[in-house]
Amino acid sequence: GILAVEMQAASLFAFAEARCVPVGVITQVTNAVDQSGEPFDKGTHEDEFRLVHAVCRAGRRYLLTTAP
Repeated sequence: GILAVEMQAASLFAFAEARCVPVGVITQVTNAVDQSGEPFDKGTHEDEFRLVHAVCRAGRRYLLTTAP
């Protein structure tokens, strides 16, 4: 696994814990430290669409299985 701190996600988790609500975060790492190409290269538009589509499917599945 990987352990990292992302400031916006950390504040979101702290807020959720204080309010006793569930929260989830999905992050996309864009470039390596030694990247020589375009900054923040996330791949093709098709790659981005597939990622967003997969996230939406997972979120919908989660909501359908946790609903009262």
